[in-house]
Formats: sequence, C-alpha cells, structure tokens
Amino acid sequence: MSAPGRKESKLNQQRQPNEAPRVLVAQPDPQGGPDRLRGWALRHKIELDVRPGDHPDLPSNLDGYAGLIVLGGHMGDRDTAKYPWLQRLRELLHDARSRELPALGICLGAQLMASAFGGRVERGDLGFEAGVVMIRREEEAEFDPIFGRLPELMYSGAMHGDAITTLPKDAVLLATGEQYPHQAFRVGSCWGVQFHPEVSPAQYEKWVESLCAEDPANAESYRESIPEFQLLDDKIARGCAELAGNFFQLLGQHDIAKVGLPSRCRAPGPE
Repeated sequence: MSAPGRKESKLNQQRQPNEAPRVLVAQPDPQGGPDRLRGWALRHKIELDVRPGDHPDLPSNLDGYAGLIVLGGHMGDRDTAKYPWLQRLRELLHDARSRELPALGICLGAQLMASAFGGRVERGDLGFEAGVVMIRREEEAEFDPIFGRLPELMYSGAMHGDAITTLPKDAVLLATGEQYPHQAFRVGSCWGVQFHPEVSPAQYEKWVESLCAEDPANAESYRESIPEFQLLDDKIARGCAELAGNFFQLLGQHDIAKVGLPSRCRAPGPE
C-alpha cells in the first residue's frame, strides 16, 4: 500500500522478474544525446528508453519506468512559449518526485527541475560557462547516496549560458563551482546537475563547433577548451562514471526520497 499523498507506481506490475530496470530519457536537443550514459547504463544492466523531448510519443507519466533522466539542450528554461513541450518535462519531473522515483536532470534538465520545484533560472551574470569545470562537494552531501560517495573534487564538461540563481526552498545544495555556485542539488528523489557528466570529448568538440558557428566572435576562446577536455578526460570519465553508477544503483530501491538528507530536510511522516 502506498503512503498517503504518494502516487501508486505501476512499475512492479509491469516489469517481469529479472527484467532490466527501464529509465525514461527525455532528450530535448538532437545534438544532446545520452553519449557516455549508454555505456555506463549497459555496465549496470539498465535499459535506457531515449525519447525526443518534443515528440508526441513522449510518455505523459512514468508508469513502467524505474527512473527518469532529462538531458540538456540549446533552449532555455524560460523558452516555454517557443517550446511548449518543456512544460511536459517539468510534469515528468513532478511525477518522479511524487512517486519517489530517482530522477536526474542534466544542464537544461537541472534548470527545468529547479523551476518546476519553485527555484529560479536566469541568464548567467558571470557569462557563458564552457569547458572543463571543477566540482566541489558540499558538506551537506556527505551522506547523499549519489554525491556522498564521490571525491571531494571532480571534473566534468560544461556548456551553458543560463544559470540557476535560486534553488527550490526544500533543495539541498550538493556541489558548487568556481563560476556558478549551484552545480548540483537535490529535491527529494530528484537530483540536478548544471554540468554535463555524460559528454565525451568527441561530443563536446561537436558542441563547440556549433557554438562557434553561432558566435564566431568568441570562436577562438571556445576552441581553446577542447585540448583541456582531452587532457583531463581520464579524470572526467572516472568521476562522472561513478556519479552515473551511483544514480543507477538507486533504481528499484524504496524510500530514497529522504535517504542521506540533512536533518533539517527530513520532514516527519509521509510527504
């Protein structure tokens, strides 16, 4: 029996014994696919069901899924008037939270998560962040099931112009960065990362070339970030693979919404 106020998941009724957990992956941008997540999911025996974010066949709820990933894209959280289907992604994030299913929002996905749960996303006042970023774990992440098992410092690729300026009131800040502070946060069973743990050097280079075509005046500085990414890729891949693995290990677990939260965030009784 489900706790009061929580949607009953149909996951157990629809999955056969020993069947790999399925994760719905919403892809807002054709150039922003799962990339390295595919191999990491295969390693953990997870099935990724990748759907374009704007496709009519994108499920309206998470029936039959063990979790949700919302990837990045060139559009912004504030572009809902131009891309009305962004609201559908916010609704899926709400569905994951209400069912206490693990959800991971990456870059745009993290921004959608922040706005869906009451935070604020604006144009970044410190400029465009692209290249390798150093992620520093916060003290409140010590017992978090994803970030608590990561090193205090890790590296990842990043590319974004908008930034999460205000976290949802019930969010826990898990990691910060030098340019923008809200690099990773958590709301219940949902985790958001402003950086791109999934991106490989090859995919990052394609993004840079697209960015250079859009902004030729800054093309040289964008291209300068490619060698650094290649140089640090062993460290990047190691830390990001661990992050993804920690997320995948949560699939199918129960009562994860409060696991590892600071005491100030543990409300008594069911949500």
